[in-house]
Parts: sequence; C-alpha cells; structure tokens
Amino acid sequence: MKKPTYKYPEFVTEVELKCADGKRYWLNLKIDKTKKERITVILKNPSRADKTISDKTVFNVSNYIYRNRKKYSEFENIGQITILNLMPNYMTDSKRLKEFKETIIDQDNFRTIKKYCKKDKKVIIAWGNHPSGLKQEYAELKKLATKILVENNNQVFFVKRLTKAGNPTHGQVWGYENPLKKYTEL
Repeated sequence: MKKPTYKYPEFVTEVELKCADGKRYWLNLKIDKTKKERITVILKNPSRADKTISDKTVFNVSNYIYRNRKKYSEFENIGQITILNLMPNYMTDSKRLKEFKETIIDQDNFRTIKKYCKKDKKVIIAWGNHPSGLKQEYAELKKLATKILVENNNQVFFVKRLTKAGNPTHGQVWGYENPLKKYTEL
C-alpha cells in the first residue's frame, strides 16, 4: 500500500533543510514571520519530509505547535520550528534502521543538535521508543541528547505522556488536544 503524500500546512511559508548521503540533519519551518522565537523538536529519525513535501510526523508536529499557540504560552511567540532527530538516516520504517547499526551514532548529527539546543532554549523531545535491534545504541543516543539539553539548560517539554519505557511520545501520534508537559527527568 502506497503511503499518503503530505503537503506542508498553509501556515508554513518557508522550508530549509540540510541533507547529505541519505541523511537529514535539520529541517527548519517558518510558521509566522512576525514572531521571532524558535523551538526545536527532537524526533527519532526522518521519514520523507524534504524541501517540497512533508510527512505525517512533521505535519503533526507543526500543526500541534501552530494550533496550540493560544493554549500554551510556550508557543505564542514561535515563528520557526526546527526538526532534529536522534538518528539522521532517512527511513520511513524505523525497523530497518538496524541496517545502519555500526554508524547510527553520527557525530555530525550531534554537533547539529548541540548547535540548535544552544540557539533555541525551548525543546520538545518526541523520539518515542527504540527501533527494533537498536536498544543499546538508542540508549546511548538518548544519553548524548540529554547531556546536550542539560549543558544548555534548555526548557524541555514532551507531549501527551511518557511511554512505559520512559520515552516521550513520538510526534507522529500526537493529537492536537494532547497536553504539553514540562520534562523534569533531566
């Protein structure tokens, strides 16, 4: 069955990204030219979103933030959303990420995470549970990301709830009515 194609929502006026060798390191979405604040969202890995098409996760995340600007003061001045990932490898089916097991911890990606977390004080973590076959590597990726968040004294949030494994709910399954919560486990 063919996956549906997602367009960027109408409120996204500009899309910029950095891709190389089947990886996406960052994706910036301008959502309001009159607002100066930025927010970073750290997900698991990129699916399909690029300069011209979105994917379900990026569509959900951007809509959640945009639609909840009046509900949450953390969002009211957001003009740009940056999407980052623990693993930069483009892969719609995360079960296949184990193919990259030996190189899944990408230092360029962590330099990117460090750069954006230093620039953007507000960060939503939304990486969900580990992909199959990468439990140890995923624990290391989360540890590296958490260290960056602590070093930068970021305001860290998650949406909905933590999973039974203690991970923040993945952005793909957020509902617009799901609560934004402060993450205090750092």
